[in-house]
Amino acid sequence: MNGTELLRQLGQQEMRNRHFIKLWRKENDFVDIELIETFRDTVKAGDEFADFELLDMEQLWDVVKKICADRISRQIIDKNEMIIWERVDKHGIKSSNQCSYSPEFLIQIFDIETRGNYID
Repeated sequence: MNGTELLRQLGQQEMRNRHFIKLWRKENDFVDIELIETFRDTVKAGDEFADFELLDMEQLWDVVKKICADRISRQIIDKNEMIIWERVDKHGIKSSNQCSYSPEFLIQIFDIETRGNYID
C-alpha cells in the first residue's frame, strides 16, 4: 500500500489511546515505529508499506523494556509516573535520566536505543 492508502486506513481506525504506528516498509528488513502525529506529517503519497500496526503506550513500553532490560524502569515520583533510564552513550559513559512517562519521551528513548534500526 502507498502513503495515501495508509493514511486513509489510519483515518478509519479507532485510535483509543494508541499513539504509535509500527510500519513494515517493502524495501527494508527492519521495522519503523513512530508517533502517529509524526508519521502523518512526514509520509509521502508514494511511500510504499507492506503493513502497519497501531501501538499503545504499554505495547511500546514492552518493546523498550526488552531492549533496555534492567536499565529502564517506571516509578511514581511526586504523584507522576516517571521513566528512570540508565543510558550508555557511544563513548561508554553512563548517565541516569528521568522523564515523564509520555509518548514523546518513550519514542525518544526507543529511537536513541535502536539508532533507527529496530529489527522485530
